[in-house]
Amino acid sequence: MNNKFNNGFKTVAALLQMVFLMIVIVVFSLMVNLFVRNRLSFRDIGNGYSFFQSYYYSEEISEEIKSLMLYLQIQRGMKDQVLKEPENSKYKLYKLKYDSGESNLYYWFLDDDMIYTNMKNVKEVNEAIEMAKNLGNYLYYDDFSINLQGNIAYFEQDFQIDVMRLFQTGKGGALVVGVDTSLPKKDSIAKAESIYKTYLPWIGICLFVMIAAFLSFLLIMIYLTLATGRNEDDDNIRLYRIDYIPTELLFMAMILFVAALIAFCAKLGGKDLGISSSLILTGTLVFLSDSVLLTLYLSFVRKIKADQFVKCSISSYIIRTLKQAIYEQGIEKRGMIRISICSVLELFFLLEVFIYHSVWAVLGLLCVFLYSAVKIMQNAVYRKKILYGIREIGRGKLDSKLNVKEFKGDYRDLAEEVNGIGQGLMNAVEENLKSERLKTELVTNVSHDIKTPLTSIINYISLIKMEGTWNQNVENYVGILEKKSERLKQLTEDLVEISKITSGNIMLDMQPINMVELICQTGGEFNEIFEDVGLTIITRLPKEPVMILADGSRLWRVVQNLYNNVAKYALKDTRVFVELKMERGIAEFSIKDISAQGIHKSAQDLSERFVRGDESRGTEGNGLGLSIARNLTNLMGGTFEINLDGDLFTVSITFPMINP
Repeated sequence: MNNKFNNGFKTVAALLQMVFLMIVIVVFSLMVNLFVRNRLSFRDIGNGYSFFQSYYYSEEISEEIKSLMLYLQIQRGMKDQVLKEPENSKYKLYKLKYDSGESNLYYWFLDDDMIYTNMKNVKEVNEAIEMAKNLGNYLYYDDFSINLQGNIAYFEQDFQIDVMRLFQTGKGGALVVGVDTSLPKKDSIAKAESIYKTYLPWIGICLFVMIAAFLSFLLIMIYLTLATGRNEDDDNIRLYRIDYIPTELLFMAMILFVAALIAFCAKLGGKDLGISSSLILTGTLVFLSDSVLLTLYLSFVRKIKADQFVKCSISSYIIRTLKQAIYEQGIEKRGMIRISICSVLELFFLLEVFIYHSVWAVLGLLCVFLYSAVKIMQNAVYRKKILYGIREIGRGKLDSKLNVKEFKGDYRDLAEEVNGIGQGLMNAVEENLKSERLKTELVTNVSHDIKTPLTSIINYISLIKMEGTWNQNVENYVGILEKKSERLKQLTEDLVEISKITSGNIMLDMQPINMVELICQTGGEFNEIFEDVGLTIITRLPKEPVMILADGSRLWRVVQNLYNNVAKYALKDTRVFVELKMERGIAEFSIKDISAQGIHKSAQDLSERFVRGDESRGTEGNGLGLSIARNLTNLMGGTFEINLDGDLFTVSITFPMINP
């Protein structure tokens, strides 16, 4: 049981990822709200600097100085005209802010021989500079040298340009600004310091919490990605009803939801909501968004795991339908459809290239060419593999199989058919082998069952003959019984031997054998038999020994069977030619005779079991002699061949010669 994928773990993981995501979004919203409302800078996080060395202070004092310069411009304009109502209101506000004695910012401004200042009893620029330096932070601009000096950090070049615009008469002047860093007055600068010291430490903590929550969210998402679709019982992917909705519809639903969410957030962005309202709204949006998007995401993951992401889609259904429709048209029509499509595309791209000189059309032509080339090469590879598979089957490797996964389209069907042919042939061969094995077992068992009572019959016939003399008829009967029982015994022995040879249950004792000596001995044993049937043997043997490697008893049985075959089926009062030749290291023994009856069988058939040239079966043969001779010869590494020329019957066996 795979407990890590049970439903309880997955439910807890889904809830935890929602909690961590909500923490990330809420903390991020709070930080953004704080920075936007109070102009705190992300660059100050973790720098460890004081308020007067921070980016926040730089931005705050820049805004203060810009307001001061606007106030100075209004004062300068009061010499020439009466202030309008909006300007008069600003003048009052600025005068109350900078000249009421409640500001930590001090200024001294000289322009067109006019001095504007809130530094009491300061008449010279050097005195103003000295006083500003003593306050802690100062800024000094000299319009004669166009030089901006001071110890206020992080001023940008654009600020210097704004200061230069303050001097328009071209007669020179100076601006001195000082900030009392002890902040004895409760003005906007002191308020900014209080905000900086209060909120900046919490920003670092919030940032740490947000990063930790985000990493936890990622880890849980990885777990949910691995666990979705699996259960605690097995590793099979389980799909839900939503997973059977076409992929395009799910994508469209996700895009529409995200678009609606962005539009809703953009609409709310222009409204000034309180912190509590923002938190409630943010939490609600996160819950709804996470529920919908997580459901869609996990559905996509399950589809990918189950290999249904593409299959369960409208596009895939359309493509499969088109492929099926094209496939049902037949090979010729499918080929014509492909050729037509490629031809139309090439014509279209050629027109675009030569008439409109389109660059993308050149790429289209290249794609069509590459597609055609790839298809040609692919088909060539398919044909080569299929030809190889057919050749392997033709060579007898019936278990050779083509990997149908390597083929596509019609070639896959062809590969399956080739595999079917090989499997069919293998089944036929196995059935045939099984049948042959059953036949061999039947022959062996029957032969053994016959041999036991046959031995008793032969023994009792011998006992009967030893009992004395009877009348002539009884003696004839006993003689017939003896002759037939011996024939039956020989048949039984032949059956046992042919079954052993066929089943491979035979041991060979390979020794050097002199073929000349073996043929002479066998011929001597059959001289009397041949004389009785009127056959004359003409033997042609070399004078020197002819040595081969064979089993002596088995080779003698082969030669004996050939002589027996001649004695039984050769025409009386004819000659039999026995010859042993040596040629290129090969010893060839052959025996020729004239058949007593016409042979209507082929040479191949005559060496099979139970096949006799005498179709009437009037002779004493059993049709096993030549079969035994052929199989024994092949087992010993020789070759066995029968040739027919009319009634001329020739049997030859060959063996490689060895050195004596």
